[in-house]
Amino acid sequence: MSDAPVYWIETAEEEIHFIDAIVSAYDGLATVRREFKIDEGATLFKVYVAVGMEDEFIQLLDRLRKRGAEIGRVIRGGEEDGPVP
Repeated sequence: MSDAPVYWIETAEEEIHFIDAIVSAYDGLATVRREFKIDEGATLFKVYVAVGMEDEFIQLLDRLRKRGAEIGRVIRGGEEDGPVP
């Protein structure tokens, strides 16, 4: 997974379980982790996105938002450094 782009999703713990279930239905799209960081008072969960699938991942998150999923910021960031603005 070290070559996979890392994204950080701002959401609640309860919501990340829903997001994980949806993302898992798309075979090979991304892997949602339960690892998180606190940034500016918000919880951000780590997601590894498959190489070449970033656009599809962002589109999926946009569709989930339109259907009421509580997703705040989506930040592409470094694995060790945490979210990168």
